[in-house]
Amino acid sequence: MKPRPWLLVAGWIFCAHSVAAQVSSVRIASGLTRPLWAGAPAGDERIFIGTQGGQILVLVNGVVRPEPFLDLTGAVSTGSEQGLLGVAFHPAHASNGAFFVSYTDLAGDSVVARFTLSSDRNVADEASQSVVLTVDQPFANHNGGDIHFGPEGALYIFLGDGGSAADPGCRAQRLDTLLGKVLRLDVDSAAPYAIPPDNPFVGVPGARGEIFHYGLRNPWRNGFDRVTGDLYLGDVGQDLREEIDVARAGSAGLNFGWRVMEGTRCHSIGTCAAGTPPCDSPLYVRPILELTHAAGSFAITGGRVYRGCAIPSEYGKYFFSDFADAKIRSLEYEPATGLVANFTDRTAELEPGGGLSIRNVASFGEDGFGELLICDRDSGSSGEVYKLVPSWGMRAAAVVRNGSGVNPPCLEGGSLPILGNLWEVRVQASAHPHPLASTIVGYARPSPGLLVPAGERLFDIRSPRFFKIIQGSNGSLDVFRGPLPCDPALAGLRVVVQAGLVGAGMRRLCNALDLTLGYW
Repeated sequence: MKPRPWLLVAGWIFCAHSVAAQVSSVRIASGLTRPLWAGAPAGDERIFIGTQGGQILVLVNGVVRPEPFLDLTGAVSTGSEQGLLGVAFHPAHASNGAFFVSYTDLAGDSVVARFTLSSDRNVADEASQSVVLTVDQPFANHNGGDIHFGPEGALYIFLGDGGSAADPGCRAQRLDTLLGKVLRLDVDSAAPYAIPPDNPFVGVPGARGEIFHYGLRNPWRNGFDRVTGDLYLGDVGQDLREEIDVARAGSAGLNFGWRVMEGTRCHSIGTCAAGTPPCDSPLYVRPILELTHAAGSFAITGGRVYRGCAIPSEYGKYFFSDFADAKIRSLEYEPATGLVANFTDRTAELEPGGGLSIRNVASFGEDGFGELLICDRDSGSSGEVYKLVPSWGMRAAAVVRNGSGVNPPCLEGGSLPILGNLWEVRVQASAHPHPLASTIVGYARPSPGLLVPAGERLFDIRSPRFFKIIQGSNGSLDVFRGPLPCDPALAGLRVVVQAGLVGAGMRRLCNALDLTLGYW
C-alpha cells in the first residue's frame, strides 16, 4: 500500500488526499431579527450579520455575541424596504479598522457612513461615524442600499430608482440624479470622498461624476467575482421580469435600460426626457438571465460567484435566489460569449435537513475565505444564516481538557479549527515565572495523563505528531495563528493540542485542546 502524501502549509503538517465534494447547507446562526446581510473582512474567521433594525452582530466560534458590533437602532428607519441595508469592510480593515454601513436614516434618506473599531475588535466605535454620502429618497421603497469595495479599492454604492412604481421621474435614465445608479467613490484620498477621475461621466455637463453605471430599478443584492472582477447585479423587476445583469471588469457607463426596458421587454419611455434611447436600443445592456412573474418569481435576490476552496465542484458558479419563490439557483456565465450554462435549481440539494428550511433569502454573502453564506430573513426573531458546505462535511470543535488538573489552564482556543480558515490559539505566558518561549504540539491521540517533570502530558507520544511550533514569548499572551489546509480528507480529523512554556531552565506544561477539524 502506497503511503499517503504529506501536506505542509505554513508550518502545519497534515496527512492529505483528495475527495470529491457535493454541496449542502448548515445553519450557523438562528434567532435573528430580520437579517439582511452577512459577511466578513478578508482573512477574518468571524462572521458579521446585519439586521434590518440597525444592528450588526458578530458570530464568534459558532456563537452570536450578546453585545452588538454596532447598534444604530435609534438612527435607522425600518419601514417598507428601509433599514440597515449594507456593510462593506475596507480592504485594509485589518490595519485601519475601517468599515462602511449603508442605512436609511430617520428622514427616510439613504446614508453611507464610515466607522472604525473601538479598542475591542468585536465592538465598533459608534462615535467614529463619519457620513460619506446622503441621498434624498422620494419614497420608502427601492432604496437599494448594497455597498461593496471593488477589486481596485473603490467603494461602490447601489441605489434604487427612488421608489413608487414604474419610476415616475425616469430617474434611472437621468444623469443629474444618483437614483437608479451604481456609484463609484474614492473614500481614501479625500474626506468624505473624491470622485475617481476615470469615472465615465466626469466632466459631462449636467451629469453627476459619482455615477458609474445607470438604468437600474432596484439593485438589491450584487457582488464582484473575486477572480475575474466582473460585477453581477440582481435588479428587482416591475410587472413581469426579474433580471441578473453583468458588468464586465473594465466596463464603465453601462445603461441597463430601466425604465424604458424591463429586462429584455419594452416597458415604457413615459416621462423620460427627449434623447432617451428608445425601446430595444442597442445602447441598453441586456440581462444574462430573466425570471418571470408568471413562473412565481417577483423579487430577485442577487448572489455571489463561489470562489471558496471547500466545495471544488461549485467553483465559478453564481448562486442567487428570489425572495418570493424561495428557490436557490446557480448558473455559469461565460464572459467571452455572453452565454449562460448549467442554469440549475439547487433548492432541494441545499435543504439543510433536520426540519429546517431556507425560505426567505434576503442576501448572499461571503465569509473571510470565500465560502458562501445565505441570509434567511423570515419574520419576527426567526431569521437565520446558513453556510454552504460539502454534503458530508463535519462541524469543527475545540474541547478543553486538563487531565487531573495539575497543569495551569494557560492554553486558550482563539477560533474553531475550520478547514480553509485561519486557526488561532493563545498561550497565557504568565503561567511561567520567566517565559522565554512558548510551544504548541499536535498529536493524533490523547493520553489519560502521564506525570512528567514539566507537569502532566495529555497526548500519546506514540501516535503520529502533526505539528510542533515554537516561538519566542512576549511574557504575557503568545498568539499562534496559521492557515488550516482546505483538504476534504482532513474533515473529522481529531488532533490533541497541548502547550508548554520554557524559560530559566524550567519547563511548564499547559492544558490541552481536543480538536475536531470541520467546515463550520
